[in-house]
Amino acid sequence: MAIGTLQIIVARWRMIAAIFVWVGIFPCRAADFPPDAATFDVFLLIGQSNMKGRGKLSETPATDPRLWMFPSQGNQWVPARDPLHAAGQKDMIDRSDNAGVGPGMSFGRALLAENPQAVIGLVPAAVGGSWIALWRPGHPKGLYKEAVRQVRLALAAPTEPKPRLRGILWLQGESDSTAARQAVYQENLLRLVDDFRAEFGDPQLPFIACTIGSFIEPHPRFDHTRQINDILLGLPGLRDRTATVDARDLTGHIGDRLHYDTEAAEEIGRRYAAALHELEAQPPEAPAP
Repeated sequence: MAIGTLQIIVARWRMIAAIFVWVGIFPCRAADFPPDAATFDVFLLIGQSNMKGRGKLSETPATDPRLWMFPSQGNQWVPARDPLHAAGQKDMIDRSDNAGVGPGMSFGRALLAENPQAVIGLVPAAVGGSWIALWRPGHPKGLYKEAVRQVRLALAAPTEPKPRLRGILWLQGESDSTAARQAVYQENLLRLVDDFRAEFGDPQLPFIACTIGSFIEPHPRFDHTRQINDILLGLPGLRDRTATVDARDLTGHIGDRLHYDTEAAEEIGRRYAAALHELEAQPPEAPAP
């Protein structure tokens, strides 16, 4: 059999198998967690290219037996490593398909340092260059729908201990740093929080945002970063059980004054973990009468 024909057969079989996993005919493969694992906490990573990550990759990406990922392709938990988001999906701003180091891995490692019996699962669903309106439920681009699909598959996978969705991390705003888009950004951000919480039936689901790079402005296209950051920093005052990581002091970028470099991205991940710890230490809000 010709090699080309064999490759076509394998590709078609993988596509059919993925469909079978989706409809439940074939189960997802069980992840091989450490035997002392006591909890399995899942986090959804959404936003645009700085969440996807553009930092320089190590030649030997680090892994951890307690840190796992559920990529958009594969339909099963696999050991996490950078890049969490696979290359191949072109950025809506610069048309690059690069994927590198983002905040996800350092976030997971920071959580694991606090709890040696935890397993952390990351669901990477960011889309480079996406503006917030594209994340509305029902939008033709399907970003919200795809993120929800990935989370539901991840939570349905056969694992022991059973997974629970513990929070959502949001890193986005560069594409909305224009006069027109920033004017409605707060409304769209609050709607985003409410939509995901309603989707997963948890009105207290932690949602943690992060400011965008202060090094972006002045930029010929994105000249309202300060307004976007003000809105992001104001989120905790408008929605309970939310937090915002302030990364405006991080000046490291990959040379384009748009994307955080590896060191800055990893520091953001650690700050996400600290924000989650502080958020969960707060007493839960009393239900409305």
